[in-house]
Amino acid sequence: SSAPPACGGPRVLVAITGKGPLKQHYERRVAGLALRRIGIATLWLEPADYPVLLGCADLGVCLHGSTSGLDLPMKVLDMLGCGFSLCGGGVG
Repeated sequence: SSAPPACGGPRVLVAITGKGPLKQHYERRVAGLALRRIGIATLWLEPADYPVLLGCADLGVCLHGSTSGLDLPMKVLDMLGCGFSLCGGGVG
């Protein structure tokens, strides 16, 4: 067997979506990281583009609660509907 071809690009691409009040805070934190082979992009998606991004993902991470606080956030339901693994934690 042969080794896979060398690639200069990131091995992991992290897409952080949203435009909440902490977006700039996290962009500054990410900018200060010395990461190798990990790319991080923050972006706001139009509703029609969100399913396209999910279709490309292997893993989802949700860091917020639902609007009502009584059920799962819609992002979690979207991710589960795509059939990939999901990580979440208690927030708030």
